[in-house]
Amino acid sequence: MNSLNGMKIVLTRDERSSESDRQLIEAKGGISVIAPMIRIEPESLQFDQQRKEELKKADWIIFTSKHGVYYFLRLIQIAGAEGLLTGKKIGAVGSKTADALKAEGLLVHYTPPLYSAASFKQHFSESVDGAILFPQGNLSRGEIAKFLKRKGHECISWTVYKNVVPNMSADLLNELKDADVITFFSPSAAERFHKAAGTDQQLLSAIRQGLIKIASVGPTTTDALHSISLPVHIEPSEYTMEAMIEEIASVNK
Repeated sequence: MNSLNGMKIVLTRDERSSESDRQLIEAKGGISVIAPMIRIEPESLQFDQQRKEELKKADWIIFTSKHGVYYFLRLIQIAGAEGLLTGKKIGAVGSKTADALKAEGLLVHYTPPLYSAASFKQHFSESVDGAILFPQGNLSRGEIAKFLKRKGHECISWTVYKNVVPNMSADLLNELKDADVITFFSPSAAERFHKAAGTDQQLLSAIRQGLIKIASVGPTTTDALHSISLPVHIEPSEYTMEAMIEEIASVNK
């Protein structure tokens, strides 16, 4: 395994996710800087009679993030409606999402080969008798639901958590200029970074020259970075933090 050899890596995910990422980085000899571009909070969704009926008729529940797993299950548990999950087929777009479901004792019936929305759309061929439920965040682009709707399936979306923009101090922004790599795991984090750093020409110039490298978790986030004119220097073939860190370390050799 390659070492990070003191590389300074910026983590832009929410603080909860960044804490586990920090441990991975430091275990490989790197230095982490936690600079969350988003903060995750529960949405004020009520498990009313309409939600109960929607859950009853759902054949599949498709999760696209571990946050969706956490906040959906808290909603169901508070309502005492765990019994309504019996017989539901569960899909997970991502290994971490699947791990979160398994940790809650749920059987995962389907994950796409490449852990992405694009891979899901290409490979998902399971039979669907009823509706498909998507527990998601407020910034979800709903790519999979749109795709399945075009194929004639009924899709129901529940916004169970929201992304809140935290404040970024001038001191933290300056610390980014001393980084080796800035990591991104979502289009929303990329867009928030652009708003925060968009007028800092010194930082943007260092990124565009490759003095500070950008690591993107996968194609959707890469597209978002390109749309704001930022290059992507590192993109792992497997869309996980572990794979990203290994790819960063291999570049550092």
